[in-house]
Parts: sequence; structure tokens; C-alpha cells
Amino acid sequence: MRLAIQRLVGLTMVPAVVGMLSGPALAQGYVYPAKGQSPQQQQKDQADCQGWAMQQSGVNPGAMAPPPSGPTGQVARTAARGAAVGAVGGAIGGDAGKGAAIGAATGALVGGMRRADQRRAAEQAQSQASADYGRAYTACLEGRGYTVK
Repeated sequence: MRLAIQRLVGLTMVPAVVGMLSGPALAQGYVYPAKGQSPQQQQKDQADCQGWAMQQSGVNPGAMAPPPSGPTGQVARTAARGAAVGAVGGAIGGDAGKGAAIGAATGALVGGMRRADQRRAAEQAQSQASADYGRAYTACLEGRGYTVK
């Protein structure tokens, strides 16, 4: 009975611990000791597999930076460049102020589009890194006789 309670406590703790460790990187979920491993052995194996997965994937899920968000200096810089170019063009046409305003708006738009592209690329790279880590972690645990779902 005592062993059954220990096993139950170990099984109910694993999903909570896995969820706290690295969020999306371990989103694959539950680890079941298919070969009767004790909760202590399971904790040791999981820690060992986390280290192994970091080595194999080159990813440390605890150190993964969130994708960039919010406006940056890039949008302001491209708006300033656009304003400068627009002012020159506007001066040639007789209204430097209007040209600067149009140039600034165009520059901000281009800067915003570049920022969105960079953010998408960063999110994709982080998602791929997380998936690589998750596959390595799962492979390690399955190799040690656990079922991971």
C-alpha cells in the first residue's frame, strides 16, 4: 500500500514539475514509469534526460529568451530616414514638410513590416529549438523505459 501511495504521488507530481520546468519546451506532457521505476529513480532519470537533451539539442529551455515584442528603434530609424528622403523629394517639388511627412509614414510602415518579419522568424526559431529539445528529452526517457505522452 505504501509503495502504491508513493507511486501515485510520484505520478501526480511529474506533470506539475514538467510544466514548471520549461513551459512549451516540455509541452509533451506526462511521463509514466512503464517498467516500474520508483519516483526517486524517475526524478533522477528526468534530470539526467534534461541534461542530455540540452547537450543534444544545444537548447537550454530555462534560458530561452521570449521573442522580441513591441516597437523598437528600427521603426523610428526607418521613419527618420524616410522623413529625410521625403524632405529632399518634397523640397524639389516645393513642399519639404509634406514630403517629410509622407517619407516618415512610409519609413515607419517599412520598419514595422521588417520588425514583424523579424518577430515571426524569432518565434519560428524558438519553436523549432523547443521541439528539438522536446524530441531529445522524450527519446532519452523512452530509452530508459518510460512512456511519454
